[in-house]
Amino acid sequence: MATGSAFFDSTRGRHIFEQWWRPAAEPRAVVAICHGFAEHSGRYADVASYLNGRGYAVEGLDLRGHGLSDGTRVFVRSFNEYLNDLGRFVRNVRQRNPGSPVFLLGHSMGGGVATLFVLVRRPELAGVILSGPALQMGGPKQPLHRQLMFATMGLLPWLRLPPLPAGAVSRDPEVVRRYEEDPLVYRGGPTVGLARAGLRASKRIFRDMERFELPLLIVHGTDDRLVTTSGSEELHARAQSPDKALKLYDGLFHEVLNEPERLDVLGDIADWLDSHTPAGQE
Repeated sequence: MATGSAFFDSTRGRHIFEQWWRPAAEPRAVVAICHGFAEHSGRYADVASYLNGRGYAVEGLDLRGHGLSDGTRVFVRSFNEYLNDLGRFVRNVRQRNPGSPVFLLGHSMGGGVATLFVLVRRPELAGVILSGPALQMGGPKQPLHRQLMFATMGLLPWLRLPPLPAGAVSRDPEVVRRYEEDPLVYRGGPTVGLARAGLRASKRIFRDMERFELPLLIVHGTDDRLVTTSGSEELHARAQSPDKALKLYDGLFHEVLNEPERLDVLGDIADWLDSHTPAGQE
């Protein structure tokens, strides 16, 4: 596996970090990853290793305010800022991999960003994979929902809300330990500005779900305590793509790619990719 990294300039003068993992042989396609809230692309090295073994190149970025990228930690005024980062990243992916099909994989908040990116920017992609996408915040018992309730109040946009519980990320205690000890994972709560931007983005997504026409795979754990499955179910129902699939994994927490059953989930994703790349369509 060959690796590399770089920074690129995005809007508002932000320097955005990107990295990539390549298989030894010519890849079947490229999977571009958009990570979730508070984390970073480096947490997907194991995902990249698995997909490299199945013949896929993998690239990831750190959204502004996350990981190694510039910006106030976990703060934006609008998700358009994330769309700008993602758009320039996807352009770079294409330039590094001319002629290769590009798939977009978004997790959690990154799943919301990826969905909005498809609906607003209408990119040419071979398909989209969403992992526990934050499309609709859950009921009153879910911590993220409670935090977003505060975001509707007249608070300063830089005010920090309570942090999310690390134990809700995965049932694997080793994953939780690494998450808590990772210096690039932001352990505070979301800013009010980000929460408000997320609410506006969610409204845009639910207004325009029928505009989603690309091949789509959604994977989501039924015991996700951070993001309800109802948003995934509604996108699957309303998307106009003739090629769409929703896989709900019984008992899995938020990060299905980091659960004890991760190899089952990764296998399903790789099988779906195989069926949507030229070698798998012959």
